[in-house]
Amino acid sequence: MLVSADIAERSDQMVSACGLDTLSIFFTDRSAHSETVTYLHHCGVSPAAQYAYQHGRVFRHDPFTRIVDQSDRSGKLIWWEDRQLSSAARAAEHYKSFINYYSVDVVGAWVQQLLPDFILVIGAHCRNGSHHKSDVARRLFQHEISAISQMVVGQLLEETLSGAGGRGLLRSVLSGNRQWSPDNAMTALSPREREIARLVSAGNQNKQVAYMTGISEFTVENHLRKIYRKLGVRNRAAMTARIHSATTYQ
Repeated sequence: MLVSADIAERSDQMVSACGLDTLSIFFTDRSAHSETVTYLHHCGVSPAAQYAYQHGRVFRHDPFTRIVDQSDRSGKLIWWEDRQLSSAARAAEHYKSFINYYSVDVVGAWVQQLLPDFILVIGAHCRNGSHHKSDVARRLFQHEISAISQMVVGQLLEETLSGAGGRGLLRSVLSGNRQWSPDNAMTALSPREREIARLVSAGNQNKQVAYMTGISEFTVENHLRKIYRKLGVRNRAAMTARIHSATTYQ
């Protein structure tokens, strides 16, 4: 996922208007066996710094993500001089070595936990020898970074719901089914529908499926329409992705 053109443009404008030098937007996922970072947008950050932060595993020591309130989903702007952050930063030697090497003067970061251990981070910085962070337009910065964070969350929600099975997931949540999983959605299909869905997802055309199942091609098409509706998808490609998701989930 990359941020939309609107988000990128507003982020870059914020950097200029607020007296910043660089900005990074990314997700940190600490729920996996191995922590990962996914970049969404950079403004003014060198490719070398991007690579070092990600592949040098600097993000694992980022103090901003270490002081997240596990019960808070609203997000907040944390300033570099924040007392709680300063305490975490003192122990983050790898992170401090990174910002010193790349002459980064950290201003602050918007940190928002969207799911347990899945965190949106928007980090803003000045560069030593360029802008000074004491001159940053803090009120404007606070307003803009909050707005940008909600734009990113909105895009993530839109892309998730428009993907394979997204609408089915939404309907399950709205109906109070908190035990939803890709495989649960598959149980809504009849045995015949599951058979046809798997044959189609394996790359078989309707005519082949009809021959293999002993039914007419017209009946296969009728089954597919029902399958699409039950899985919350619109076409064969989306259905195939959904079937594969269910297989992976098992």
